[in-house]
Amino acid sequence: MYQRRRIRILIGILLFVALLLITLDVRGGGDGVLDRLRGTATGVLQPVQDGFSTLVRPLGTATDGVRELFSLRSDNAELRERVEDLEERRRVVADLERENRELQGLLDLEERLQFETVAARTVALAPSSFEWTITIDVGSNDGVARDMPVIAGPGLVGRVIQVTPSAARVLLAIDPNFSAASRAARTGEIGSISGRGSDPMLLQPLEPGADIQRGDEIVTSSFAGGVFPGGIPIGVVADEGDTTARLTRSITVLPYVDFTRLHHVLVVLSAPVEPVPPLEGTPGIPFEPPPISPDQDDTDDTDDTDEAPEDPAPPEDLGNADDGSSP
Repeated sequence: MYQRRRIRILIGILLFVALLLITLDVRGGGDGVLDRLRGTATGVLQPVQDGFSTLVRPLGTATDGVRELFSLRSDNAELRERVEDLEERRRVVADLERENRELQGLLDLEERLQFETVAARTVALAPSSFEWTITIDVGSNDGVARDMPVIAGPGLVGRVIQVTPSAARVLLAIDPNFSAASRAARTGEIGSISGRGSDPMLLQPLEPGADIQRGDEIVTSSFAGGVFPGGIPIGVVADEGDTTARLTRSITVLPYVDFTRLHHVLVVLSAPVEPVPPLEGTPGIPFEPPPISPDQDDTDDTDDTDEAPEDPAPPEDLGNADDGSSP
């Protein structure tokens, strides 16, 4: 009880002193006793305060630097995640754009050539020095058959050489075993084109002196019994060869299709060109030599007269003549 009373008295004294000091400070108008005491204390303590601030400031700066470092690391990790996400999206978008261009090229070629086709995706690529083939994911169940042409957006890819119910193998146009009838789009000159693996394709025109120049587009040509319909782009002439050759002329052709990056192709389902039968009743188709009479001798070939030989006498007359001459 006594302690509480002392505390109350002490609190009352402190409140009275505080009110007294506030009253004196207000009435002093900036020139009172308290103002002078405050100025003296400030003058004495200011150097101490400045020195303490000088000592403490580096610690505060270091603390702020550590705090900022952790913040920067957090921001850097977040930015890295965003960059990786954006890079992944960019790769996906680039792949979709490439696929879209390929499919658009297929649609444009199909619309231009007016072929009945089935779309396929490449599931295996086997270019080597011995064989240049691809495997596609369509087969006989989709109407694919052997020797059907295969095309891509830029042009000719090859022909089907093996078929299963759900897949097919395609011989690429650059395979050394591949050949096709071709023609120059500008002049219509006919020739035969064949693959040479990683080297440019080889074109041999039917006429060695044919008007085929560098930069001419080479397309397929349809012949009776052929495999490829006409008009499929193959490539562009890179070297026109020896134009003065009389027997054979070799022309190099750069194919339009990049055979190392085949993803989508079209299989042409239209049947190969059928041979045209000969016209009935037309002489000379097919040509057959006239028959030779068995009783015709070699002297008949040198006889230029058209008169028929006299008929021999009947056997009865010959017999009567023999009877009359006998004694």
